[in-house]
Amino acid sequence: MTSPKTRIVKDDARALYVLGLKEKAEGRLERAIECLDAALAVQPDFPEALCSGGYILQTAGHYDGALAFYGRAIELEPDYFDALFNRGCLHFALKRLEPAVADFLRAAALQPADAGAQSNLGAALYESGRLEEAIVALQTALRLEPGLIEAELNLGSALRRLGREDEAGEAFMRAALLKPDCAEAYCGLGIVARSKGDFKQAMDYYDCALVFDPALEEALSSRGALQLLLGEFEAGWEGYEHRWIDGHRPIPVCEAHFDLARPETITGKKVLVVNDHGLGDTIQFFRYVMLLADHGADVTFAGPARMRRLLASSGANVAWRETNDFSGAFDATIAISSLPRAFSTVETTIPATVPYLFAEPDKVNFWRARMAGSGLKVGLCWRGSQDFRVDPRRSIPPAALGALAVLPGVALYALHMDVGPGELPAELAGCVHVFGDDFDRGPDAFVDTAAVMQNLDLIITCDTSIAHLAGALGRPVVVALRHVAEWRWMLERDDSPWYPTMQLRRAGAGDDWFELFNRIAADIAEQTQEKEKD
Repeated sequence: MTSPKTRIVKDDARALYVLGLKEKAEGRLERAIECLDAALAVQPDFPEALCSGGYILQTAGHYDGALAFYGRAIELEPDYFDALFNRGCLHFALKRLEPAVADFLRAAALQPADAGAQSNLGAALYESGRLEEAIVALQTALRLEPGLIEAELNLGSALRRLGREDEAGEAFMRAALLKPDCAEAYCGLGIVARSKGDFKQAMDYYDCALVFDPALEEALSSRGALQLLLGEFEAGWEGYEHRWIDGHRPIPVCEAHFDLARPETITGKKVLVVNDHGLGDTIQFFRYVMLLADHGADVTFAGPARMRRLLASSGANVAWRETNDFSGAFDATIAISSLPRAFSTVETTIPATVPYLFAEPDKVNFWRARMAGSGLKVGLCWRGSQDFRVDPRRSIPPAALGALAVLPGVALYALHMDVGPGELPAELAGCVHVFGDDFDRGPDAFVDTAAVMQNLDLIITCDTSIAHLAGALGRPVVVALRHVAEWRWMLERDDSPWYPTMQLRRAGAGDDWFELFNRIAADIAEQTQEKEKD
């Protein structure tokens, strides 16, 4: 333990403090707290007693009290390493990432050679999405103490998120060598192999991870997603049920199954469907909510209020409620992303009738007036969520869109509510129409976007909710994908079994977006010529 600066401590306070440490060491935590409280009654400005008391409170699950004790210790001694480190650990455990990073930064600055402080700083930076900084801290920790498995695992994850697969694989392999039964290391190796397109190797690594930890949810979900990517739907849906990692599962797994050939499994059943992922998933899987309602189920959908207006355009007979309202008695409570499993979906049974969502006619007319003019009207969406956990590498570098700027007879429209100054390269900024502040700024998501799409000849988008909306509306849409895309787009096909009006265009190995958009631009040039002939 690192003591704070020398401070005069009364003898009886020191004696009570030492007794408290002894009681703590022997497992008598309540008695330890009593001793430390007594020491603090004698001398309230006793940082060591406050820090030790905070740790005992933290161990006992009294987190607010622990934070108060650590905070007071740090007020008395701002450079008290142990108090900063312990408080950072508690903030991190409570998912309070910003204060955790702040505490670990201070602790690491006080003791730059402490591998634990550097490792924890790296972990907190990683969870905050500050990947480059996380890598520096984690590499520092490993130079100080090469055997830190958690640092290797976090380093591998951070490198992988940045697309540095070879380095990530090396970090995960070092972790596996340090601990040959480290399931997380083999899972990481599997994810790296998948991103490189080595699917057999990836599957072997996932299987190895599950030998060492059969309940490792990241390995189960990653293997399931890979099986879906490969078209192995039956096994894939089972693994996909483990997609909620780190305790984020909103509801228990539902074992209900709905069979269209057996009406008794659907008709009259009270079913609560719970939204569980992003808006793109909501749009993609809402077709199953409609399927339940169309076959006589009494369906309630607990989802985002801002999606209600768009989803209601389906005409489905559905009751609506807030996302986290699970109250009431139901025959089945199921996550919307679990419905394909519940219907035993395989590629040939995907319900793919489009459109199943519709734009509002008055809004279609409103935006048509704002988009008057000749030429091929093309809508663009080049970025999705920038949360590093949902793969921001799916987004398209704006500079790659430059191939579209030189196309004659093409009018380009941004399908983004906000386009920052300088976000688009100069050759595009002058020719991409950006809608104003009244574009989808209200409480209802996508209602203006849907109307604009009805006035477009083509939509080009990255893998995000815009792709699902265009597909659900039955609009002509090209989805620009990484070389190895997310599971729902499968492999080596230029169409989607989920959306009949969708074309898939994939980058080559190495994800060369510029080459991909040169191909897309050539396709559009051909369409423009055909439209001029018509």
